Amino acid sequence: MQNLDHTNITGTAINYLYVCTRKLWFYQHHLEMEHTSERVDLGKHTHEESYPREKRREWDIDNLVKIDFVDKHGILHDVKSGPAMETAHIMQLCYYLYLLKQKGVANRTGVINYPRQRRTTEVELTSERERELETAIEKVNHIATLPTPPHADYMKICKSCSYQELCWS
Repeated sequence: MQNLDHTNITGTAINYLYVCTRKLWFYQHHLEMEHTSERVDLGKHTHEESYPREKRREWDIDNLVKIDFVDKHGILHDVKSGPAMETAHIMQLCYYLYLLKQKGVANRTGVINYPRQRRTTEVELTSERERELETAIEKVNHIATLPTPPHADYMKICKSCSYQELCWS
């Protein structure tokens, strides 16, 4: 396993890499627009109101990631409002598992909970995903060093993105 610099890479940054590199660049340069987003508010509400019986909620790792909860079997859970960005969600949860592995915690599985859809997705940190994450970490670090945001093509998801006005006006 490579010794990669992930000291400034949050779970959100990994997520954004899989959603939009331009959004990632803005985020890495502290141009955060999430406070204006109704979708982000919905996600926060879903997170806060779901699974109230779980005793261990929100585990913070090095101020980089926040694990929503760990169940009684030691399985990590990440709560999301909808599966539209499922690949980004999977890689974000894999990043949590990857960071824990680097700290000596051998948990290799997690669950993404979509309570509004009443469904879950099981996630495993495989050796292939570890290699993909190591490449992702390199990409996030590279994108953060760019002097200007990378080019992006307009996508369907741009309509509901909190960065829409910043990107397309």
